[in-house]
Amino acid sequence: MMKIIVSYILSFYLISHLVAGQTSGPVANEFISRSLEANQTVPSDMNASEKKGPMRTSKMETIRKAGNDLRSDEEGLRVGAAKLLGKYPGSGSALLLVGALDDQSALVRRAAIVSLTEQANNGFPVFDRSLLEKVFSKLGDTDVEVRREVSAMIPRLVGGLMRSGMEAVEINGRKVYRSIPASLRPDLFSTAKKAMLDEDAIVRQNMLKYYQYLRIPMSVPTFEKLLNDTDQGVLLAALSRVSLNARDPKIVTRIDELSKHPNKGIRLKVIDVARDCNRYDAKYRSILREMTGDKDPEVTSMAAVELSRLGERLPPVTVEKIRSYLLNSRGMTAQVTTILYAVSSMGEDGLNIYKSLTEHSSSKMRTVAWQRLLSLTSGWEKASTWLPAMQDKAKGVRDAVLVNLRGRVGSLQPDQMNDLVVSPYSNVRIFAGQCLTSVSEETIQEFGFELLIDENEVVRSTTIRAMGVRKLPGWLKIMSRSLLDDNYVVQRAAMDALLGDTIKGVPVLRDHVSKNPTSKISSLARSELQRIGLSR
Repeated sequence: MMKIIVSYILSFYLISHLVAGQTSGPVANEFISRSLEANQTVPSDMNASEKKGPMRTSKMETIRKAGNDLRSDEEGLRVGAAKLLGKYPGSGSALLLVGALDDQSALVRRAAIVSLTEQANNGFPVFDRSLLEKVFSKLGDTDVEVRREVSAMIPRLVGGLMRSGMEAVEINGRKVYRSIPASLRPDLFSTAKKAMLDEDAIVRQNMLKYYQYLRIPMSVPTFEKLLNDTDQGVLLAALSRVSLNARDPKIVTRIDELSKHPNKGIRLKVIDVARDCNRYDAKYRSILREMTGDKDPEVTSMAAVELSRLGERLPPVTVEKIRSYLLNSRGMTAQVTTILYAVSSMGEDGLNIYKSLTEHSSSKMRTVAWQRLLSLTSGWEKASTWLPAMQDKAKGVRDAVLVNLRGRVGSLQPDQMNDLVVSPYSNVRIFAGQCLTSVSEETIQEFGFELLIDENEVVRSTTIRAMGVRKLPGWLKIMSRSLLDDNYVVQRAAMDALLGDTIKGVPVLRDHVSKNPTSKISSLARSELQRIGLSR
């Protein structure tokens, strides 16, 4: 117990000195030694010689040596020590690394912050608030690489920095405790605000990216500068934060200016901003309208579909631009996919676009077009709507349409059924077999035999199952003959159909078993009949 108390005392002492900038001395090494020894987990039955194994000693000595090297006058030794400590995660090495952040050499400070990041990535982040504040303060370091590393670490740092606390206050003569809202230390708050306009673009990007973690206000003048940034990465990051000041007239004006930016990526981002900020100011919708006249068809289409999502009816010329853009697109890029699905909001205009896209060169595009068309129009109710999809050369397109049709298609006319039965594609003919459960008796008589002799065993088995459901005159004879089919799947379908009719079907099955006792299907049939108590 005394050892633990001493360790805590030394820890507090060293932390206070590190934060104050006293990064070296015998106390540090002594604390490192004690920390390492205290953190060792040794089984109780180990003898003394085993407790002093070479592995533990090597690690302790390595960290001690690195601590000594950090006090060296030679810059290279200090850099090497800082890099090495990143490989030995723990409280002792973290203390030394935090202390090294005050080194006069930028190279040492870089190595130290990189090693702290490495330890955090390996599951050993710094938790002590004083140490975290020390690290965060380096957001104002003179070296740009250090500032970049610290700004990238913000999500890992703020958890410990922004912890709320408690304070004792007296109310009506009574001492009560109340929570203190989480906030940055005043000097760190100031450092963070300055970093928003850091001279380095990567730092500015990181500050915008992780802005929500910091809980600091974004002034309009500062945000204006970021929206005028010459770095496109910073500008894109700033556009993602427009909602912070979306109502300010200066910001609205700047977004309008950026809608004409020479970079296409910026203009596409402006569309997202105008859509999301429309609730703050009606001028954002005006920006979208203007962008439907953009020289780039992708930008035009994106702006147009967002207007459509907001409830606006698009003029014919704009609808045609969207249709042309999608028809001429070569693949399902992220933007194309967004526009393709957004077309659903365009009513009749959107349906016409989807009809055009069912003949697109891309099978993925055709698949989505058919799916949306059927969904928006309940197209499965009319065979004339979906029958053209059965002729699509891509199996994936046909399968996607068939998924929408199964269980929804009503009775088909003979000519429509014929289109399915004569199809060169087996998945379509399988569907024809499934449709026998809902077509007229005359249609079954006309097309059933052709499906029963189909070259594809799944078509035949599907047809048999459908006929087993309908039980039209002659079905028992069909089942009996199907038990002799060369394919076991077909035989199984016939057996299942007969088992479903204990009065008429089971006797036929028993007769087959008695006449063909050695067949595979007979063996299974005997087991099934016994299982349901109908073996006799």
